[in-house]
Amino acid sequence: MVSKFDSFLTLQGICVQLGTFVMTNISFWVTPGEIVGYLGHNGSGKTTTLRVMSNMVRPTAGTIRIGDLDHRADERAFKQRVSVVNDYHNAYQNLTVKEVLAFAAHFQPGWDERWCVQVCKGLRLPLEAKIRTLSKGMHTKLGIVMGLSPRPQFLVLDEPTAGMDQMSSEWIWAVIRAWVDRGDLGVLVASHSLSEIVDQCSRVVLLEQGHIADQFYLEGSEDKVADLAIVLKEATDA
Repeated sequence: MVSKFDSFLTLQGICVQLGTFVMTNISFWVTPGEIVGYLGHNGSGKTTTLRVMSNMVRPTAGTIRIGDLDHRADERAFKQRVSVVNDYHNAYQNLTVKEVLAFAAHFQPGWDERWCVQVCKGLRLPLEAKIRTLSKGMHTKLGIVMGLSPRPQFLVLDEPTAGMDQMSSEWIWAVIRAWVDRGDLGVLVASHSLSEIVDQCSRVVLLEQGHIADQFYLEGSEDKVADLAIVLKEATDA
């Protein structure tokens, strides 16, 4: 019998030590068909968690799984189902956008080339431009295209619309929302935008100094949403 948890992206007991920074017992899940906000002050552990998921940081304890797939032991299969959108500002500086996309497609058997081309046109992504010449917003658009083109089961986003114009931001979220509403995609999003979190997320995981301080559904949690505004403002000001 297949458990419903076989389709969940599950973090269980993740612990990390990087110098003086310690992250302990990070445990939560994301299901296909939902968007989860991942929030906290700068330095609380959001980026570290994403780096663990990308296998860039090795945890001292804990697991990240989708069913029987482990993010380290089954790294290749895991990454075919989970896209973590990274910062491309310092990567592939001398390549063009078109070359970077072709390079990524070569390693992604599920890459949807027709969809990729359509999205690049819709977002006016300059395919012949060198990566080093792109604006922050264009880097963000490229990251989203690279994250979605393999048609993942889960998408992990860090500040997904940073530097992006409002029209492009709305378009991207409409695409993501359509996939989520069909149950084809689960999303974990770290953002400093309260409106983005409230508008897009159904649930929030709140980090504080390397541990989970709270988890709650946004519906019916008006008082906690008000508290989120304070957390996000302090995170932005820090």
